[in-house]
Amino acid sequence: MTEQPQPNPELKQAEHPRSAPRQHPTDLLKQAALVEFAAHGYEGASLQEIASKAGYTKANLLYHFGSKQGLFEQAVLEALGAFEELVDSLQHLDIGTEDRRLVGPFVDFLLQHRLAVHMFVNHRSTGAGEFIATRVDPMIERLVAALSEDDSDRALRIAIGLAGVTYCLANENIPGEARMQDPTRDELVDALTFISATRR
Repeated sequence: MTEQPQPNPELKQAEHPRSAPRQHPTDLLKQAALVEFAAHGYEGASLQEIASKAGYTKANLLYHFGSKQGLFEQAVLEALGAFEELVDSLQHLDIGTEDRRLVGPFVDFLLQHRLAVHMFVNHRSTGAGEFIATRVDPMIERLVAALSEDDSDRALRIAIGLAGVTYCLANENIPGEARMQDPTRDELVDALTFISATRR
C-alpha cells in the first residue's frame, strides 16, 4: 500500500493564517470617545456618534459605561495610569544630572496619550473639569514638588518647558483641525534639555 504524503504543518498554517484578535467593544468605544472628545469637546461630543464610529449602538455604549461621564472617565483611565507611573519614576531622578532621562519619558507620554492630554489641558471648564482637577492636578503638584527639590530657578525653567510642550502637543493635529508639521521626539527632547540647562 502506497503511503500517502502527510501535509506540511507549516504550509497548512501559512494557508490559514490566524486572524488578529478582535478588540473588545469597550476598547473600541473608548478609542472612538477620545477622538470625539478631543475634536468636539466634552459637551459637544455625541454619544450616538461615538457609538456609530465604534460600530455599536448608543444602547451598547450606555450598557457598558452608563453615561457620558462614565465613558470619559474610562477613556482617559489608561493615560492617568501612565502619568502616575511617570511621576513616580521621575521623582527618583536627580534633575541636576539627568536632564534627558527626565524629559524623554515625559515627551513619550505626551506623544502616546495626546488626545487624553488635550482633554486635561483644554476642557477643565466642562462637565469633565471636576474629574480632571481631582485626578490630574495632584499628580502635577507631585511632579512640581519633585522638580523644586533642586535649584529652584532651574526647576522653574523645566516646569515652564514641560508645560509649553504639553500645551503645544495637546493642541496640534487634533481631529477636525488643520494639520501642522509635528516636531519629532528628538527635537522635543533636545529643546527641553536645552531649556533646562544649568547655566545660560
